[in-house]
Amino acid sequence: MRPFVPRRPWYRRPAILTSAFAAVLLGGLWYTGLITIPGFGPTAPDRRGLVAIPVSAQRIPRYTRITRDHFWDAQNKRLTVIYLPPAQVPKAMYADMRQILGRVLDHDKQPGYAFTEDDFLPPGTRPGLVAGIPAGKRAVRVDADKVSGIFGLQPGDRFDLISALPLDTGRGQAQGFGNVGGVYGKQLDLQARLSNWQKQATVEVLVQNGIVVEPMITRQVPVFARSLTQGAITRTRPIQEIVIAVDPHEVAGLLEALAIDADLNCIPRSGRPDDPMTSRTPGQLPRSPFSLPAVAGSSSGGAAAASSLTMIETINGTKRDMVAAPSRK
Repeated sequence: MRPFVPRRPWYRRPAILTSAFAAVLLGGLWYTGLITIPGFGPTAPDRRGLVAIPVSAQRIPRYTRITRDHFWDAQNKRLTVIYLPPAQVPKAMYADMRQILGRVLDHDKQPGYAFTEDDFLPPGTRPGLVAGIPAGKRAVRVDADKVSGIFGLQPGDRFDLISALPLDTGRGQAQGFGNVGGVYGKQLDLQARLSNWQKQATVEVLVQNGIVVEPMITRQVPVFARSLTQGAITRTRPIQEIVIAVDPHEVAGLLEALAIDADLNCIPRSGRPDDPMTSRTPGQLPRSPFSLPAVAGSSSGGAAAASSLTMIETINGTKRDMVAAPSRK
């Protein structure tokens, strides 16, 4: 009779423990997708007869040159495409990635959207800020605090820039028109007061039909200072800037106005497609007290009005003077 030997529990058997550990490990790898087991898991969908349309895998900023990285899904390790039946694919939608790679975007592109020709600038456009400058124009970076009314404009919006310079009549008020008008001096003074001649401004249109290239952004600029205790110190201060495109002959006048801190105002134009591109904003010149009132509908504000007085030079011995007299027209 053989002696009785008790069996060891299952958790003390190496073969069973090894098999259980291997099963748990394989199950975890399969669940996380690191390995695939034939016959287990979801089956691949049947995409026979469907058209693969490449879509953006991330947000792409405007003026960016498209590369293959913009379609790569790093999480799933594959290119981002959507499958559509041929009947649902518009003719304008690009299905060949070779039509997209190397092109420069005209606007921001959100992830998950297909591409058409309307998304791109003309072929051959350089990427970056220069891509947003229309052909024949020049770009100027302007501090937002120097131009009133420029806040809220978006890329592609059109506008005019106007400078208003108040008329300084302090000297004219002190001298009056008695020395010039002669017997008509009082009449000239009265006419000047009635026409509000002392309170006028020269309104000059510096930019006609400008275009926003880059909207208002805030960036930090370095500011250098020096102290006795800390020496040279570099700090930063925020500034708001906007990039605009203007005609070449308007660049010098705009930079001059910015250099002298002129009072600049932004006048936005209509964004509707029926707005005439050739329309122009007229300026305004001060009215002269020697001129007739402006004709109704005149855009010059009295500058082109006919003169109501004629200046006559008088000679009295060795004294020469200018006297105003009514003109006959």
